[in-house]
Amino acid sequence: MIREENTRKKLFIMSVILCFVTILIYEMLTPMLMDDMSYGKQVQEAGNFFELFAQEHHQYMTWTGRSVAHFMLRMLMYIDMHTLGGRVIFNIVAAVMFTVLSILIYLNANSNIRYDVNTYLLGLFLIWLCAVSFGQTILWETGACNYLFTTTIVMAMITLYRRGHRNASEKGNNIISCFGFFLLGVLSGWCNENTSGGLLLLMIIIAVNYRKVYAWSVSAMAGTAIGLGLMVLAPGNAERSQYLEEAHDGLLGMAARFLKITLVLKEEFMVLLIIAAVLFLLLKFQGKGFESLKDMILFVFIFFATAYSLILTVTPQDRAFFGAGIFLILIIVQGYCKIDTGDDRDMSRNSESAGEKAVLLKTMKSGVVIALAIYMLFTYIDSGANLARIYREEQNRYSYLEEQAAAGAEDVEIPMLSDQFYTKYTAAYTCDVSDDWTDWNNQMIANYYGFKTVLGVSE
Repeated sequence: MIREENTRKKLFIMSVILCFVTILIYEMLTPMLMDDMSYGKQVQEAGNFFELFAQEHHQYMTWTGRSVAHFMLRMLMYIDMHTLGGRVIFNIVAAVMFTVLSILIYLNANSNIRYDVNTYLLGLFLIWLCAVSFGQTILWETGACNYLFTTTIVMAMITLYRRGHRNASEKGNNIISCFGFFLLGVLSGWCNENTSGGLLLLMIIIAVNYRKVYAWSVSAMAGTAIGLGLMVLAPGNAERSQYLEEAHDGLLGMAARFLKITLVLKEEFMVLLIIAAVLFLLLKFQGKGFESLKDMILFVFIFFATAYSLILTVTPQDRAFFGAGIFLILIIVQGYCKIDTGDDRDMSRNSESAGEKAVLLKTMKSGVVIALAIYMLFTYIDSGANLARIYREEQNRYSYLEEQAAAGAEDVEIPMLSDQFYTKYTAAYTCDVSDDWTDWNNQMIANYYGFKTVLGVSE
């Protein structure tokens, strides 16, 4: 048993290292895109590090309350600009965040096996294959700070909070622990409107379920509520809402948002929802009761609450569902851990039929992970090659734009990306230049390099 656990430990560590390396490569193959230029231009104009606070305060007052996400973005851009240049430090930090997120999903799965490699890999592959708008939420620098980084912070709070209640921990009722939970609560509450809202709801439900609160848990909830309030009540949100329009308002507008959200859930999560439903059925047929399934049920509720809470605002882009998608992935990983395959002693004592069922279930559990690993391998190589081609094209365009800017050009034409390199692991096509110089993406590039107009033309 000790030798088997040591083998699992080595495989687990190797899996975590592989996770870091593979995502780091993809981060390195992602160029500056979309809002990276707008924020990059602002950061370039900052005379020193402390001016970043003034820039973020101005944005808080005039555009959005997601100060934690955007300050992380400004800080990493500033460090990159004043050290090695380009996306270097950010790539490493983003790869660390992605790896930490995969580990946090594993820790919340509550596997009863130490160093459960299959469970960890299942969660990792599901992120790679099913995370919402992967190119925009994990690889694009601005998007990663808004979604990958913030969701990781939220998952860190969920992990610590659940573990504290599960262990009936009163040891953390000292000033340092309470302050630490309060600070983490402010950060996690100030991350992302719907995901942070889902976090606060989860914390309240857990406290009610255990029928006991501790000083550290009260500090955590208070901090989360304050952080969420600071984000939602930002003056900039009201300013920004003036630029967002919908075809309907009132109850009809709410109904339209409900329908739009439902359609997004259908497009983004249909497969995962079906898998989760099948897992529930399998576990019920195995005799699992409410007590065994309550964690899954809780996160199902939080998933839908996080998704449908977006009905309170103008329906955003699909990437706003990233946090909800992570909760759904966690549900599946939790269900996977709970599948009872029996052990060798059970199979020897029970009938031959029971033994065959146990073998079938073990094969199924391991087979699912192996199948995903094979599919992920081919997908990674294919998409990685396309990312390299897109990166080359983008770098050629940026070099040309820098030359034109140095030459004093005012109106510039650059080729649009080739469709043959499309992959879901990039946001480049979402923000590619168009043949309309008034397009927002065209104007961001023009402003960054100092042109009057930038026009996209066929290659």
